[in-house]
Amino acid sequence: MADLDYKKLGLKCGIEIHQQLETHKLFCDCDSSMQEKSDAEVIRRLRAVAGELGEVDAAALHEVLRGREFHYKVYPSESCLVETDSEPPHDLNREALDASLTIATMLNCEIPDEIHFMRKQVIDGSNTTGFQRTTVLGLNGWLKTSLGKVGITNICLEEDAAQILGNEYSGVVYGLNRLCVPLVEIGTAPDIKTPGHAKEVAAKIGMILRSTGKVKRGIGTIRQDINISIAEGTRIEIKGAQELKLIPKLVENEVLRQASLIDIKNRMIASGFKPIKSVRIEKVTHIFSESKHPVTKGKKTYAIKIPGFVGFLKQKLTPTRTLGNEIANYVKVRIGAKGFIHSDEDISEYGLNPHFKKLEKHMKAKKGDTLLIVSGDEEHCEKTLKAIIERINTLLDGVPEETRRALENGDSEYMRPLPGSARLYPETDILPIFIDSRKLRDVKKNLPELLEDRIMRFVLRYKINQELANQVVYSGKGDLFEYGAKMKIEPKFLAWILTSALAQVKTKENAPVENLTDPNLRDILKILKTKKMTKESVLEFLKELSFHPEEKPENLIKAEALSEKELKEIIRKAIKANPNVLKRPRPEKILMGIVMAEVRGRIPGSVVSEVLARELKKS
Repeated sequence: MADLDYKKLGLKCGIEIHQQLETHKLFCDCDSSMQEKSDAEVIRRLRAVAGELGEVDAAALHEVLRGREFHYKVYPSESCLVETDSEPPHDLNREALDASLTIATMLNCEIPDEIHFMRKQVIDGSNTTGFQRTTVLGLNGWLKTSLGKVGITNICLEEDAAQILGNEYSGVVYGLNRLCVPLVEIGTAPDIKTPGHAKEVAAKIGMILRSTGKVKRGIGTIRQDINISIAEGTRIEIKGAQELKLIPKLVENEVLRQASLIDIKNRMIASGFKPIKSVRIEKVTHIFSESKHPVTKGKKTYAIKIPGFVGFLKQKLTPTRTLGNEIANYVKVRIGAKGFIHSDEDISEYGLNPHFKKLEKHMKAKKGDTLLIVSGDEEHCEKTLKAIIERINTLLDGVPEETRRALENGDSEYMRPLPGSARLYPETDILPIFIDSRKLRDVKKNLPELLEDRIMRFVLRYKINQELANQVVYSGKGDLFEYGAKMKIEPKFLAWILTSALAQVKTKENAPVENLTDPNLRDILKILKTKKMTKESVLEFLKELSFHPEEKPENLIKAEALSEKELKEIIRKAIKANPNVLKRPRPEKILMGIVMAEVRGRIPGSVVSEVLARELKKS
């Protein structure tokens, strides 16, 4: 982490967490497991409309101007006429509502007596309606953390967006199997004090969500967006922070980026730089006609001169990103441009030194000027250069409000303008929903145990270490552990079965342990109670049941455990049947394989090895 004084910098940071709920879809009975293959497709285009106040959202207009087409894959039982926007929403999924009320209560929120769904304009084509249905059902809550309370500004229940599958044709391809999956959105106040604190808050909210037992698990089922600003900066929304460990780096790099942009603004003003009102775009193909570089070779090339801008494009905003990178990404998103070359770069890397010297003379560039070139067709180059000028002018304002995309290295890149309030308007297809006071009393009475409390209870009651308790609880096997513990199965052995044993069978035997349901595992624990089973026999049993989950467990279990006397007899027979083995190097290794093939799962391998060594000494 960079050594930054976040309090002095005036850091304001809040997190939005979006978590899918484990139930059917929000406004229909379609399944939400996302396991099917598509069997049809529909096509849509986006049109921006005015909101309640007659304003058109800037982000929506930006997307419309891109002129894209949207293709939606349809799934037999995971999408219906609701998802294709061919009929109104059905009744609200009450299971999803109850789960959301539980989450709101656990986060100490005020819950309104009546909730109303709104339409939130969607600008990227990820919803066939052009809007997302959402309602607020929790306000003014709080979360206790190591650095004090963090406010929970709102909790919403909404429908998830369609899943992006790729880019084809003239637009984007989406899957409707994710559209309308129930999603709870939790927004915190800007009370987060440091990058590490941001990770702690996200982790604690995630723990509370999983404590309910009502949320989906796995990649893509939970998403974090981060809102960040510093003094003199502005609010930036970074979308798509998938991993907890990435959150601190995203916060740190955004603070560095905003501080750098503010510094650039101040330096530009101090140097007397004025907004560029007009600039001459010159065709300079003749200067680069003999260039060997693929950017300019055989293409039309256009150039502009930015007076008094030298050095700014190579200034680092973060450890891995310069202002030049930032502007290049902006014009890529806005115009679809692949990039540009500028005189602040090391031009020798492109083999363009002589060409830029000619360009300086042609453009009458002075010592403090910056030259930029782009290549391609005239209209596209002109749009690209105008977009560059537009972005340079915004530097005089400091940090522009925008939505950015999280990158895997902890940096972010421009995505679109920050959406405004003009994107919300009432949902007329869903009646207001009254929240009964008795319902809230029932919710409060039946709040689930927090996972962190359950872990400590397991440590104290069952005398297992905290790491093992963590594994059991966070694997979702806590209920099964308590079920087995009530049957007096030794706790450490029980925890091993539910965590390490399952992982070992999956990794070493390539067994589909995901086929094992909770009832399957309960059956295994019942058999453990009535039969003496070794670790080897448990592994073999789990493997067999993984491949045949529909089979009765008692039909798959191997014979009873061997006694040492029975093992000795098997070893003696193996030695007698393989006399030549004794003359070979390391005969114990060969015989071990022969014996284990017969006794596997009925006695530990360590016992087999000890008895075999003793019997070989007698031979």
